[in-house]
Amino acid sequence: MAVSQPASSALGTTNAPIIRPSGNASASSGHPIPVIYPDPFAHHRPAPGEKFIAYLPHSGFHNQRIELENALLLAAYLNRTLLLPPVFLGNPAMPWLRFDKMYERLLLQTKRGLSHCPSIGAAGEPLPAECLNYFRWTHVPWSFFYDFSVIEQYVRIVFRDDLSEEWIRESLDLRDDKDIMYMKDMSPYEFRVYDHPNSSTPLAKFVNRIELASLEAIDAPVLHFGSVFGTYRVLAQTEEHAALLKEFRSQMIFKHPVLTDTAARVVKQLGGVDRFVGLHIRVGDGLFKVRASIHIDDIYHKLVDAFTDLTTDQVAYYEEYRHDEDRKENEDYEVRQLREFSKLSEQLDKPIEVNHPPAAQLAHVLGDTPPPGLTRSCQIPRDDTTRRFQRTVIYIATDTPSPRTNPLLRKIFATFPCVFVLSDFNDELEDLKNIQVVEEKVKLESYLIPMVDAMIAAQGHTFIGTADSTFSTYIERQLHPVYTHREVKVMGVGSRKTKIT
Repeated sequence: MAVSQPASSALGTTNAPIIRPSGNASASSGHPIPVIYPDPFAHHRPAPGEKFIAYLPHSGFHNQRIELENALLLAAYLNRTLLLPPVFLGNPAMPWLRFDKMYERLLLQTKRGLSHCPSIGAAGEPLPAECLNYFRWTHVPWSFFYDFSVIEQYVRIVFRDDLSEEWIRESLDLRDDKDIMYMKDMSPYEFRVYDHPNSSTPLAKFVNRIELASLEAIDAPVLHFGSVFGTYRVLAQTEEHAALLKEFRSQMIFKHPVLTDTAARVVKQLGGVDRFVGLHIRVGDGLFKVRASIHIDDIYHKLVDAFTDLTTDQVAYYEEYRHDEDRKENEDYEVRQLREFSKLSEQLDKPIEVNHPPAAQLAHVLGDTPPPGLTRSCQIPRDDTTRRFQRTVIYIATDTPSPRTNPLLRKIFATFPCVFVLSDFNDELEDLKNIQVVEEKVKLESYLIPMVDAMIAAQGHTFIGTADSTFSTYIERQLHPVYTHREVKVMGVGSRKTKIT
């Protein structure tokens, strides 16, 4: 089906750390910056006969972001108004569950009747049982992060804050039991939607193939999915749909002024956009913790290849002769993962190799003085060899709490004198402390720090991320090209992975 032209127009458990209430003002002495919740129908007022699409959010921010991308595509393809749920923020995040269980869990995830909790917490009194989870989670509208003005030229959106069936029926005046068609999933990757009838793209991890035409034939006013998580779960294999996906990805970029201004101040001190190398190193949880040394070693060798002229013997020295150990998984952790990760059997026993660019090209990145524009001081070079790598400025975005003392990152700091992390710019982060859900007195700083970290790393001339990380993929595919004025790429129409017969 052709996409319509632009219109005028859980989470908390008792084992998680409690997010304490913020009080009346932020620690930085500034006034609270509130999260603005739009009226559900402020952006669009449904017309008679209009059709809708809904889904259930789950997991962390970036999994919810992938759900949003897929839901936007489905809404555009089917010409249905998207009933958009908010973003749930909490630690740990609510995992995928079968439809009925997830729906029930989301309904129980409520703060109704708990309006007394913020005042009790602010007074420093012990929290009663019903308030123990109150500060562990919150939800905010997607409009807090993204500017939907362009997206809404293609998709009508209702910003719902109530995920119940009752809200849908009352808000849309639906009386018949058949007005809502449920697509209940029984497995995490229950289906994949094919927008081209002749596509021979395999199902891969997905269980069932659903043709777009079969969804178009559904006449119910509301088409309600469970999970729509999974990169390329909804395919965009026609030229029109691929262009639409590219547009959506170009618009799903952090736009909150506090986030953008904070990142811009740090980037300026790093020399400006396109003047440094950005890394995203995820090591703090799940299989990323098990494979931390392997992922870091992969990133380190990419840096060594592109920005040094080190020999294999020199690399071994700066790795403290731990290369073989760094190629092993950490067996101290038992991890269960919902999604699939790439297999490492062929990569574990990987010898030290160097693959440098031609000497003429390498000469442009070697130098014994930091580049102009860098306003922060580099470390004192370890020796005369590493002194020649001061022209390469590196910014590491990471979830490790103390990157400069983390032994896994030591070889990066040992080899490159001009390496920086977010804690080097703490004086620029004060504004983040002011952003809060005022009604709940829940600060968002801990959720926003990783986003600002990523926004900074994305603005370098080169970006290197962590394998299998949806966050790294988001930076690589969306943030980095948009911030550095490059093309946002999507899986190509007619390519090997998207073959059309």
